[in-house]
Amino acid sequence: MRKTGSVMFVGAGPGDPKLLTIKGREAIKRADVVVYDRLANPLLLAHARTDARLIYVGKEADRHSLPQEEINRLLVREAHQGRLVVRLKGGDPSIFGRVGEEAEACRKEGIPFDIVPGITSGVAAPLYAGIPLTHREYNSAVAFLTGHQCEQNAGRELDWAALAAVETLVIYMGVKNLPFIRERLLAHGKAADTPVALVRWGTLSEQQTLVGVLSTIDRQAAEAKFSAPAIIVIGEVVRLRDTLEWYESKPLFGLTVAAAADDPAEQGESLLAELESLGADVLPVAVAARAAGADEDAVRLIDELEECRWLVFADERQADFFFRTLRERRIDIRRIKARIAALGERTAQALESRGLPAERLFAANEPLAAVYRNLPLAPGDRVLCLSAGPSGIVAYPDGVVWRTASAGRLAWGDSHPVAPLLRARTFDWLAADDPYHLEALAQFAGEGWQDRPLLCVGEETAARARSMGWRQAVSCERGTSALAEELQRGIRALGVRTAQHAEHLYQHHGR
Repeated sequence: MRKTGSVMFVGAGPGDPKLLTIKGREAIKRADVVVYDRLANPLLLAHARTDARLIYVGKEADRHSLPQEEINRLLVREAHQGRLVVRLKGGDPSIFGRVGEEAEACRKEGIPFDIVPGITSGVAAPLYAGIPLTHREYNSAVAFLTGHQCEQNAGRELDWAALAAVETLVIYMGVKNLPFIRERLLAHGKAADTPVALVRWGTLSEQQTLVGVLSTIDRQAAEAKFSAPAIIVIGEVVRLRDTLEWYESKPLFGLTVAAAADDPAEQGESLLAELESLGADVLPVAVAARAAGADEDAVRLIDELEECRWLVFADERQADFFFRTLRERRIDIRRIKARIAALGERTAQALESRGLPAERLFAANEPLAAVYRNLPLAPGDRVLCLSAGPSGIVAYPDGVVWRTASAGRLAWGDSHPVAPLLRARTFDWLAADDPYHLEALAQFAGEGWQDRPLLCVGEETAARARSMGWRQAVSCERGTSALAEELQRGIRALGVRTAQHAEHLYQHHGR
């Protein structure tokens, strides 16, 4: 008997990928199939398993990639195949999100389901614009409504008299019908000078806020070419934006930065977290160790191990890559007869912890020429130096042969099914705080990467970028103030403009 799967309806939140709930993230990680819509940030799909199927069913005005009835059938069909299906819906699935219809379809077909609430854009977008929906001095009631009536409700007029009496109104999908909404509220007694705010792409770096009064807000929106998706807030609480606006004033607001990270899900005090705290829209570029067997340097270094007099490790990562190569090629560490040298205490500790203590210790970033001069070498000795730098062989006059090779490298983790969606994103800057991340960033950026603006944190990263041929790089030390200052200086010096086009986030999903 075939096992029946299940469906989890998950609220994706308002746009900022960090506003996904923990339970929602766990559901995506478990899913066999993720069915997502237009307003679910594609960065959330990075939580999915590499073998998960991603199915786009987004809807826009007058253009649906899949009719609602077919979405219902899709969920049922996938669950009947024994799969765990996550239906990822923007905001909260129960607030104008049709979760009731889709859940009813599952119940009718005997499909078990769960519903995971999400943060609705009607609350989050105003807050990111500096507008709390309640305040003791302004209101004690809030009403949420849709400005777009579906066909089934076309004959049911809203109670505009009752709505006009509510102190604060939050309207979803109302930009297109704003003239009609304005006329109805004014006709039923809402004051003409009532403050109104429209918040577009709320919680993202593309957020735009338009503030006016009820009597003229439709004309203002038309003149500003203000379009969906946007939340409309009507009421005295809009005045609080003058003092409480916080997001759009961040120093890097409006800037999209693609930053490399070993584990984007665990940001902590990472570069990604620092950029995000400054208001940048951060696009995480996941990096992973390239398979040693596919690295010609790694193959050669194993073959040359028994010939080496000295084995020099330039940094901790090369030590990690080296042992990974040994493990993958099933090489016994006891075959290593070479004497060991390490650059930096952390490199020495990485070797010691794996049973390969360093006989000679040099300062981190010690020039390799100085290492050569200070190693006890005899004519004809062979030295193998594991470094991230360029590979090559140097034959010294005394007969010593010094070979530089890489035990491994980091590459962009492009095997995940979300990779094509992320690569289609537009971005203004690349950023890295680890020299090993630069090759992965170049791979992510694609053709012409040398001319893409790059922020390097730390001199080691900047030096590596220069050696690779990066032409538009600025460098700084750790700390949010330094990041903000150098990026702003770089924008002025390089003339790099911000993208400011949220459509690039979403328009490619169905392809």
